[in-house]
Amino acid sequence: MKENANRDSPKTQKRSVVFPIETLEQIEKLAVKKNVFASDIIREFVDKGLAINSYEENIDTITAIIHQEIEASIKALANRLAGMINRITIISAAGYYANIAIVSDLIDKDRYSSFEKIERLARKRALTYANMKSSEALSIFMNDEEMKKAIDEIKGGMASNVDSDV
Repeated sequence: MKENANRDSPKTQKRSVVFPIETLEQIEKLAVKKNVFASDIIREFVDKGLAINSYEENIDTITAIIHQEIEASIKALANRLAGMINRITIISAAGYYANIAIVSDLIDKDRYSSFEKIERLARKRALTYANMKSSEALSIFMNDEEMKKAIDEIKGGMASNVDSDV
């Protein structure tokens, strides 16, 4: 039975190590506390120290791998966002031109001097919304009264809210 145990255990070699008395006292206290031999504590500390040393030697490699993974993830997300923004821009442009076509039929020709001025004012309003904080722009956009005012302005109503140059 003892021969099998020797085959399974790792090969060892004895070393003599000199420690300061205070260090040996701390090792002995820890060994008593853990109910093991002082040599077990020393081996445990050596194993931990070697593991830390190995980690420190490999930190640049580990950091490079992590950096590559993060960069690949961010690049994939950035490409996805760019594609989504592109599709949203196309959809928005389609809606914009459809609205221009509809508005041109709704305009009170007697009230406005030119459709181009109306379209310019609409772009200015769009930029105003785009430059607002999202929550503020959404709040105004979702306000039914604000939408009614905007529609009335397009139809030529509520003269006080319509630019006199139009």
